[in-house]
Amino acid sequence: MELLSPSHLFWLALTVLFVMGCFHMRRLDLASRWHQLFRTALFVVVAANEIAWFSYRHVAGAIPFVKNLPLHLCDLSVFIMLFTLVTGRKRLAELSYYMGAVGALLAVCFPAISETGSIRLIAEIRYFITHIALVGVGVYFTFGRGYHPELGAIFRSFGFILLYALLVTPLNLMLDTNYFFTLAAPAQLGFIHQYPHWLFLAVTSLIFLCAFALLHLPFALQRRRADAAH
Repeated sequence: MELLSPSHLFWLALTVLFVMGCFHMRRLDLASRWHQLFRTALFVVVAANEIAWFSYRHVAGAIPFVKNLPLHLCDLSVFIMLFTLVTGRKRLAELSYYMGAVGALLAVCFPAISETGSIRLIAEIRYFITHIALVGVGVYFTFGRGYHPELGAIFRSFGFILLYALLVTPLNLMLDTNYFFTLAAPAQLGFIHQYPHWLFLAVTSLIFLCAFALLHLPFALQRRRADAAH
């Protein structure tokens, strides 16, 4: 997908609207049935979307099993998101906010959709539904339900990403895959391939860490104001 094309702008606008809706869920009482309805509906939509997609890729798209595993960072974030929607646990919500929202937001802003032909439209719809949901859920639990994270959540989330990269890289080497792009940058980012891959990994890691810090800024400022008031 071409960056800032009409279709890309459409999905970006939809992302903004959904995130705003998740943010404003805080106006509803936490015990309201609307919160439960929202979490249930989102769980069903995302789970059905992912199951249908991976099944379709394998059966209709004839994608080999090892090339069709849900092992990219956003796939892992989907599992975390689904568990968060069911359990509402704060530590999982932290990962959904920092790791899930940042990774998915990067995916929405710089879409990497490799499928072509008749499967292309299906791939695009699935891609954006999943990634928009990931961004929204992080915002929903953090702001819509008031799960304000502490500073340590930044380092726990960043450490989780580094650990996952270390674990998935040997699997990529063994299966000749490129999950989480630990062996090569996405093909859609052609200009990146002019530079060593370690530079891509270093820049991506720095982007994640800086984005985590920016996402935590509202809470750091809030606590500073609270300390000053005392």
